[in-house]
Amino acid sequence: MKIFTSILTALFFTGLLAAGSAVAENHTVDARGLKFMPMNIHIQPGDTVYWENMMTHNVNMLENLIPEGTEAFTSPMSENINHTFEKEGIYIYQCDPHIGAGMGGAVIVGDPVNLEQIKSQDVSGGLGRVVDEAIEFAEGL
Repeated sequence: MKIFTSILTALFFTGLLAAGSAVAENHTVDARGLKFMPMNIHIQPGDTVYWENMMTHNVNMLENLIPEGTEAFTSPMSENINHTFEKEGIYIYQCDPHIGAGMGGAVIVGDPVNLEQIKSQDVSGGLGRVVDEAIEFAEGL
């Protein structure tokens, strides 16, 4: 009986560990100078991204550069923020005061289902460079 109880206990804890690996993850994007590091990040639905060191920066998710049916948001200036992503696709964002220097990035959640939509957007300058980098990153997944 003691061996049976030990086996059941071991199976129970193994199950807990396996279930824990399916839990959503947290990811960090660091604002360094005029860059987000990493610039492009691939996560899974349900994961959270935390932007830190946002002293003179913000995160502005651009309505025409995120999955259809997803609500765009802009974070307050100079505040660290986090956001949980539920819907698959590419989410392009920029730092409003520094986009001219190319300060932006992309969060790719699961499959980049809106890649063709992103490719069809007419963007230039700093944002164009951010979008080009995001497309290249998504195509490499």
